[in-house]
Amino acid sequence: MPGATGHDLHIDRFLSEFAIGYRPEGFIADMIFPTVSVEKQSNVYPIWSRADRLRRRKTQRSPGTYANRIEQTISSDTYFAKNYALSSPVTIEDRLNADAAIVQGAIEGRTELVLDGLMLDWEVRVAHQVTSGSNVGSYSAVSSAWDGSGDPIGDVNQAIDNVHYSTGVMPNRVVFGVEAWKSFRRDSNVRNLIFGSNNGGGYPNTSQVAQLLDVDEVMVAGAFENTGEEGLAESLGAIWGDACLVYYAPTRPTIDRPSLGYSIRWNAPGLPNMQVERHPYNSRTKSEEIEVGYYQDEKLTATEYGFLLVACNSST
Repeated sequence: MPGATGHDLHIDRFLSEFAIGYRPEGFIADMIFPTVSVEKQSNVYPIWSRADRLRRRKTQRSPGTYANRIEQTISSDTYFAKNYALSSPVTIEDRLNADAAIVQGAIEGRTELVLDGLMLDWEVRVAHQVTSGSNVGSYSAVSSAWDGSGDPIGDVNQAIDNVHYSTGVMPNRVVFGVEAWKSFRRDSNVRNLIFGSNNGGGYPNTSQVAQLLDVDEVMVAGAFENTGEEGLAESLGAIWGDACLVYYAPTRPTIDRPSLGYSIRWNAPGLPNMQVERHPYNSRTKSEEIEVGYYQDEKLTATEYGFLLVACNSST
């Protein structure tokens, strides 16, 4: 039987490539907190002073003199990359009952199961940070519910202006919780702005709304979570609910550039980093294990680069 011998795990290259590029529908945690690699599990990262960067300097100098020297104020914070991992067995019964052509599919299915679990946990961790008003730079409930008489386009523009004028940087991304998104795209004022009077073009997509708001990307946080305990009735709910987040994140993430947040990934030789590990056949459990793991810490690194709108459908 394949995998029945050997003492060391095997890194499956094909499945690892699949895992690294895997994106379940509606999961956007890695877009909120872009991933940056670090060499140590725990360390200090720099926080650069925006005031220094935006302060006008005296650049003119007299002949024969040194250039004016400037200083950079730096503070710091710490991170600790925790180990996250899940595994799932491929049992001897699975192998013996399946046709030869289906065995590989069973292994890929276990890989998807493990990845879904890892990505859902990552999504919830990030969502819990950025949908809490006390964590971001500023937040407010909308003045009137979007699914009633509210002003979705006005509320989002106000959030964009807040980030822009408090940081000097235009926010480049907007994330709608699935409930907030449905109300935003169905709003008659939004539809008229995009399609003209009388809403002649139907409902807008994320690309059209991004163009309307003049941002690089509009995303819908569409992932759901079952909060019911194992063995109890399913309790399904949208992770982001009716929140809307306006924020800035660099297109090429690096810990030296400002961003609302980063996923700080410990990436060192020999450590799991979303590679698929196939543990050899265990005669006691009559199975081999498919395992995926990584080391990471999600940090809000510049809260002023985000503005959160809450209760988009439930404000009175």
